Amino acid sequence: MTGDEKKRATLDFGDLETPPAPPVDAKAVREATRAAGFRETPKATEPGSSAQVKPARRVRRKTGRTEQFATRLRGDTIDAIHAYADQHEITLAETIERAMVALHQSKAG
Repeated sequence: MTGDEKKRATLDFGDLETPPAPPVDAKAVREATRAAGFRETPKATEPGSSAQVKPARRVRRKTGRTEQFATRLRGDTIDAIHAYADQHEITLAETIERAMVALHQSKAG
């Protein structure tokens, strides 16, 4: 048999007609959701309304850090890096930068 002679199998499930979904009573749904403890979502205000307030964005300082650095370390090394960062309330990037400064200073001295 060649590829042209093969027919793809077809599935026939007969005439399966899905009945239309019954109409939903919006009032009954609202009552059931309130009884279950859900609250109604507040309506959005119209655009251009004076009452509309923009959410405040958190101000982030520029760090100049744009490069990524990923490596595998032993568990105790990762724990030590995290402990140092937590103790001094600095980021992991600052911790690595401080470690590099300390390494350079120890080589120079």
